[in-house]
Amino acid sequence: MNLKKTVIFSVILAGATAMASQIVFLRECLISFYGNEISVGIILAAWLVWGAFGSWVLGRLSDNLRSKIHVFAVCQIILAIILPITLIAIRSSKDFLGVAPGEIVSYAQMFTAVFIILSVSCCILGFMFSLACRIYRDITSGAAKSVANIYVTEALGALVGGSVVSFFLISRVPALWILFVISFLNIAASIILQRTSPDFLRRKIFYWATVSILILSTVAVCAGGARILRQFSLSRLWKGFDILESRSSVYGNITVTERGGQTSFFENGLHLYTVPDHLSREEAVHFALLENEDPSKILLIGGGVGGLLEEILKHPVREVDYVELDPMIITVAEKFLGNEIKEALNDPRVTIINEDGRFFVKQTKKKYDCIIISLGDPYTIQLNRFYTKDFFDELSHILRKRGILSFALTSSENYIGGELKDYLNSIYLSLSASFPDVLLIPGDTMYFLASNSRGILTSDTDTLIARLNERDIDTRYVREYYLFDKLSKERIEYATKAVSENSDGLINKDFRPISYYYATRFWGTHFDAPFFRRFTDTIKTHAVWAAVSVICVLILIFGIFDRKRRGRRTVLLSLMTTGFAEISFQIAVILSFQVIYGYMFYKMGIILTCFMAGLAAGGWIASKKLDKIKDLRKTFSRTQCAICVYPLILPPVFFWLARSESNVVSFMGANVIFPVLPIVAGIIGGIQFPLANKIYLTREEDTGRVAGISYGLDLLGACFGSFLAAAFLVPILGIFETCILVAVINAAVLASLLISRWSLVNSES
Repeated sequence: MNLKKTVIFSVILAGATAMASQIVFLRECLISFYGNEISVGIILAAWLVWGAFGSWVLGRLSDNLRSKIHVFAVCQIILAIILPITLIAIRSSKDFLGVAPGEIVSYAQMFTAVFIILSVSCCILGFMFSLACRIYRDITSGAAKSVANIYVTEALGALVGGSVVSFFLISRVPALWILFVISFLNIAASIILQRTSPDFLRRKIFYWATVSILILSTVAVCAGGARILRQFSLSRLWKGFDILESRSSVYGNITVTERGGQTSFFENGLHLYTVPDHLSREEAVHFALLENEDPSKILLIGGGVGGLLEEILKHPVREVDYVELDPMIITVAEKFLGNEIKEALNDPRVTIINEDGRFFVKQTKKKYDCIIISLGDPYTIQLNRFYTKDFFDELSHILRKRGILSFALTSSENYIGGELKDYLNSIYLSLSASFPDVLLIPGDTMYFLASNSRGILTSDTDTLIARLNERDIDTRYVREYYLFDKLSKERIEYATKAVSENSDGLINKDFRPISYYYATRFWGTHFDAPFFRRFTDTIKTHAVWAAVSVICVLILIFGIFDRKRRGRRTVLLSLMTTGFAEISFQIAVILSFQVIYGYMFYKMGIILTCFMAGLAAGGWIASKKLDKIKDLRKTFSRTQCAICVYPLILPPVFFWLARSESNVVSFMGANVIFPVLPIVAGIIGGIQFPLANKIYLTREEDTGRVAGISYGLDLLGACFGSFLAAAFLVPILGIFETCILVAVINAAVLASLLISRWSLVNSES
């Protein structure tokens, strides 16, 4: 293998390493930080900012290095060593932060941990891009062509790495094993690169040392080292618990722990249920079923293996449909929870449906007497979609006349105010907009009961106790004395008044998940974070658009002053806003998939991989046409125009897919339309990047520096986009308005590009 082919292989492997490790680390961070989408934004932001630092700051050194190939080979070895260490550090992060398993983590803690843990690997990957651009220029010709070719080659590698991990490995192979394979490939690539390097003879000792590292590490892993490290890392993640099992499916990670005679189940780090917990399971079931005069057909979404099924079957029900998306939850529960759960699951009245609850409700033709949702608070957008007006409307259509809907949220026993009030109020308003009668049962857990007929819900304890006795139901907690206390008139009136009175209250919707945002703010009150509270208090819709207006004006002013430099800096600014837009597109696509289909954990890697496929295709198109384009700025402006138009196409597509009840449309949306959307976005960005480098690059000696600047700005813009879109823009503005915002900002950049191009044309004429 000659040097050129070896460099190309190394760059492909670098791209594959970046995408594969990103998918693995994203999933691991979601497990450590409870699957919250804001954590996705924080993780991507940290990843991108360090990549920008490596490309932009360290990349400036690449033009002056003497032994560039040797440095690249050393980077491959460091990367191979650091990847498994990074995974262990992620799993140990809560222990370092002093946070117990199951305890919530503040965003400041989350950002600090992720920012430190991802620093080395991301810096190296960013630096390797700039260095590869300079190496490739030295062994070929043409600076702009070299940057374009490396950009395409790395994107192709990312496509390969993302595809292999997403489609084949992630649900079958432990994360640590995936990283070990990537590490071995990088060490092997380093050996090949060193062997074909012109100064191989001068560095034979380093070469044989690398060979020794590969042999020894392979022997250590095969001798049981990987298994020992996996057990060690899991023990750090779940410190203080005995881990009974930790398995991954396409939908997420299921971990079962045991402590003090109680068995707890966690999905993606979020607590599902603890067995035994008789109080919670009795409240979740009997409050709802006692409100119904004849609960014969029941729909249960989530929580069945946590004891709810057993409580439901105490009533004279004829049919129970239990919907659980991930079949692994049931498989693991049967293994560890004994005969009681097996008997409930095998009861002839119970039908288990492994499907997304939202999708099932939309498609079913059945009608139910009672619907119980047991999914927990909407701390993620995936869970928020079960508390929107859109979903409540769908539930009302499958609820029989005089039927009951029930769910529970975190609350406060004695005082409801501030962030908690906003949170509960948004859910209450959304529920009241779909159901004419709503009853609240207060406590540290507040139960929301709703009916599509007035006069059905009652807080009269005599009526409920009579039904309890009539059905001969044996309960430990939900009985006479308990019902008298929970359903006291004063407590219910206080809770209803506190939750319902809010003149500024907003209804929670699928594509404007305001309850998710309020839940996030309420989450933040658990920590001493006055800045976070003040900041979130000021972030309103009008404040966001005021900030966008200021940014657009500054962009136009920047474009006017950049005319003296022939608009070259405006081109770089465009790369930055394109990075902001492209990652915002990915956030919008991922979260919209979450809203419509509900299993983003599975499709996230596929969507990110499809985006890289688009980048590779766009970069390849641009590199082939680069020398033939007569007016680079005109072509570049057209790509910027496409960046403005693309986000305006997304809202109607998402709305159509969300409202359609066709199985064909649903299948095409999940398997064709959603994967194609990031490909289109990637093509636009892929075309733009080589054009920008061609316009900005004036001296071939600056290839590494310019490639580092352009790539760094692209990543820096993406860093801002990933955090702002996930943490604030989507929750506050909604997905549709966020798309419009991205279009407006990029339209301002397009105007600046046209100003500079118009000035350039006038000066030349």
